[in-house]
Amino acid sequence: MKRLLTLSMVLVISAAVLTGCSGGDGSSSALNSVGTSVDGNEVAIEQASMKLVDAVQNGGYELIGTEELNAWVTEGKEMIIIDTMPADSYAKGRIPGALNAELPKTGMADVTAEQREAFTALLGDDKDVPVVVYCGFVACERSDVGAVIAKELGYNNVYRCPGGIVAWENAGYEAEK
Repeated sequence: MKRLLTLSMVLVISAAVLTGCSGGDGSSSALNSVGTSVDGNEVAIEQASMKLVDAVQNGGYELIGTEELNAWVTEGKEMIIIDTMPADSYAKGRIPGALNAELPKTGMADVTAEQREAFTALLGDDKDVPVVVYCGFVACERSDVGAVIAKELGYNNVYRCPGGIVAWENAGYEAEK
């Protein structure tokens, strides 16, 4: 809950700071250079942020940022990382050490028995090992589906990396192929 509150505060503060950094002439060029929406429309970003906060609250899992996940990978922390994208996306590039189990981008209602079984098989028996799930980007629901399944199965340390592989590569981290 503390992480969720912190994330919410960071998002609100970031939006306020980014709005104040528009260069003074009303243009959005300064905003675009720091990663806000390409067209300067913050509504889509806000909607994705609110959807993410709701998913985390409803799913009962934690969030992990790209930078923190990179630190875990670099230090060799024991964990299970699962890429929930289709196999062809996984083959093009993934977070180092990630396993693959495709989940639906449309949410829990569309998970097939085969998808659930494939995902579950990657989790192992240790319910305390950190489980990190990711997909392509913040608005993608595949990682939410994986985090929810892991929590339903009784895993205690479940994390969703919302920026996924896109944030990983945007941060300049090496993707495994």
